[in-house]
Amino acid sequence: MDALKGLVGAPPPPSPALDRRLRAFRATDAFVFAVFHGVRDLPRAEGQLLASEIRKLAARVGGALVGAAQAPGGVREERREVARARAGLLELRYYLYLARRLGVFDLKRYRALAASQDAALRELDLLLGAGPDSSAGAGRLLPPPDSS
Repeated sequence: MDALKGLVGAPPPPSPALDRRLRAFRATDAFVFAVFHGVRDLPRAEGQLLASEIRKLAARVGGALVGAAQAPGGVREERREVARARAGLLELRYYLYLARRLGVFDLKRYRALAASQDAALRELDLLLGAGPDSSAGAGRLLPPPDSS
């Protein structure tokens, strides 16, 4: 739990900003955890290669959030790390979509991971002050999770 130290250390006074940071971390962490479990059994050689790339990128997303929580440079550095995590989440969407297109993910798994990812993106957008309905939203360049 050292990663949460900057988020939940000694009990600070209640703060909406702290609550927002904690929700963003938890939503993103839940997505990264789901990705690691979701890609562990991908079939075929290309599935295993893709799973490895997905796990690496997911770990970097989580690392960026830990970096944000521990940012020694203040708010500017924290925002840069949160933005880096958000960019990684958007890049991950393509990898998930590719896994679906290659047939190594079934539609149910893709939908579940995409929904978890959308929740994490919404929380990061709120943390960055973009709001859930802004153009910085969940990146709908790819088909929504309910398409085949």
